[in-house]
Amino acid sequence: MDSTTSTTALSLTAISDEQRDGRPFTIPALQEWTPGPTDYVFNAQTRIVLDRRAASQLHATAVVFADDLYVLSGIRVPLTIGAVLREGDIFLTLDAGASITGHEGYLLESGSTLTLRASTDAGVFYATRTVLQLLTQDAIIPGGVARDWPDYPERSLMVDMGRKYFSVEWLENHIRELAYLKYNYFHFHLSDNYGFRLESERHPEIVSPEHYSKAELRSLLALAQKYHITIVPEIDMPGHMDTILAAHPTLQLTSPQGNRRSGDIDLAQDASYQLMRDLLEEYIPLFPGPYWHIGADEYIMQDDYERYPQLLEYAREHYGPEANIKDTYLGFVNWANEIVKAHGKITRAWNDGLYGGSAVQVANDIIFEHWFRSGLEPQEIVNLNLSIMNGNADHLYYVLGNNWRALPDGIYHAFEHHVFHGTATIDIYHPCNLGAKLHVWCDNPVLETEEEIAQGIACSLRSLAQKNWGSRKLVPDYERFLPIIARIGHAPGFTGQALGIHEETRHQQTSVSLAEAMMPPASNEQA
Repeated sequence: MDSTTSTTALSLTAISDEQRDGRPFTIPALQEWTPGPTDYVFNAQTRIVLDRRAASQLHATAVVFADDLYVLSGIRVPLTIGAVLREGDIFLTLDAGASITGHEGYLLESGSTLTLRASTDAGVFYATRTVLQLLTQDAIIPGGVARDWPDYPERSLMVDMGRKYFSVEWLENHIRELAYLKYNYFHFHLSDNYGFRLESERHPEIVSPEHYSKAELRSLLALAQKYHITIVPEIDMPGHMDTILAAHPTLQLTSPQGNRRSGDIDLAQDASYQLMRDLLEEYIPLFPGPYWHIGADEYIMQDDYERYPQLLEYAREHYGPEANIKDTYLGFVNWANEIVKAHGKITRAWNDGLYGGSAVQVANDIIFEHWFRSGLEPQEIVNLNLSIMNGNADHLYYVLGNNWRALPDGIYHAFEHHVFHGTATIDIYHPCNLGAKLHVWCDNPVLETEEEIAQGIACSLRSLAQKNWGSRKLVPDYERFLPIIARIGHAPGFTGQALGIHEETRHQQTSVSLAEAMMPPASNEQA
């Protein structure tokens, strides 16, 4: 045994000592665990058995589960409906009357068989993720009952695909990875100053050479649906539009002196609204999820508005003589929101500019993505009964080549959902607090490869997974969390690099490996 393996073994021993309630190792940790007398053993005759009464609702989840078990074990676990259970089977059922918290909660009962029970398909799906994590470590799952649920409804990752193109394979990997860690949202930031990444029939002139065809996007959306991941698309406007404006230079915000404002479209021109409407109308129907993110961040800067008097003229023409220059921007936000709502979706926007008007108030049905202390305080936002997502830039921003690195130990120890950027707080578990999101920003896209980014965010994703689920930590400090990360590894089907944190020792404490479990017993070939 080399020194690295020895160190990890000691760390795992320390975890066992610390894990006083006996919960199995998972990320995130289980909310509740009651030990039982009989362990479950995954074996070559294991079947996935669907409750006949719920077979249609659970079939898609069962197929994904079987596929992932195949990747994990090399054996195609058969799927059956309504069969009498035998040792080693995994039974999936829906039970609206069970003692389960929330629509994503579930019960996992481990004995001679496994029963995964929830009130919804989503709950059963998350139970299958727990089973995969446990089987990654050992073919034997301790006997007992887990009762598990998330404390926050949204658990999310955002990737800046506008500035840096990420391969379809990278995105597929992270759809699987997010689901494995019980995330449920993936925010695609599809346009920014260095790129517009969507195929377009209406405006092909704005599309970057590296982009996603609509067929590729539909494939990603289908994969995300299978893995219970909601894709939140964003085309950033009215700022961060350099790539779009390069093909429409007359729409770039320009002062009377001829100074052109980088990235910002001129909201005093009717043609600007027509271009933005074209984009919204083309792409909103492509995405089946309930949300559309309009961006709306960093348009001009507050002290620069006076340089563009046409914005004040527009505001007073459209919103009355008492309007101020900021009302033009806020009017855009409400205008875009109406288009989004006309498609049956809910608007999300970055928080930093959503304030300061005198004649226009931001619509009361927009979700505030709070990343920076600017404008309305979080408490003011929730006092208006508006939903808020915590994107605290001090903890949850991974910026290539920047001091903002979303440090996993900082997330594990210091980040709290009710504390926002600048230490502003709201009540713990406030009902308007949706959850938290890790952000990958590619301000200088060449500083890291996509493989380096995957490695750079891997542990941060796992720290935030624990915080977002809200269960008690298995271990109090990040150093002892690292061996748990190593044990659980990547999602089945993840094709990127290893985590790089003693992953070679993931299975060292297993009593029966999956490879051994998959060997048919010599004396009972027809079990």
